[in-house]
Amino acid sequence: MIRNIEGKDIPVILNWYNWYIKNSSATFETEELTLDEFKQRVSFITEKYPWIILEEEDKPVGYAYYSDFNSRQAYACTVDLAIYLDPNACHHGYGKTLMKEMIDIARKYGYKNIVSLVTAGNIASEKLHERFGFIKKATFEEIGYKHNQWLAVSYYYLQLKNQ
Repeated sequence: MIRNIEGKDIPVILNWYNWYIKNSSATFETEELTLDEFKQRVSFITEKYPWIILEEEDKPVGYAYYSDFNSRQAYACTVDLAIYLDPNACHHGYGKTLMKEMIDIARKYGYKNIVSLVTAGNIASEKLHERFGFIKKATFEEIGYKHNQWLAVSYYYLQLKNQ
């Protein structure tokens, strides 16, 4: 089941996000977030954009949200997509379910473009985006430093067709 985020979800998904901060390069954040910081982030984003939770057997297994690609008004038709899964629930198709739903939401809200930043070498995320028609538009080599290594980021882009 897919539903909007609720307050009860925040501690659960914060634990996942902090796991990604500590153990992966999926996010370039390097310091774990507190519950208050994460609550503020959720509140700020959901004032303007949808944030959804995917549940399996009444338990969250993933989430996705949109945020500003760029805060300048001319970019209002373009959103930045983020998808995160419970680190123990990967490779079950949950990313595909969330991606499909977020593309449907973008169409419903009238967005024209979806952009997603993917750390180079994150094969699962790269394949997920490509499966849904995203095109890799740019890669910035050695743009971030985390876990004692320089990392590249690729911009994946999907232009939604009028339907």
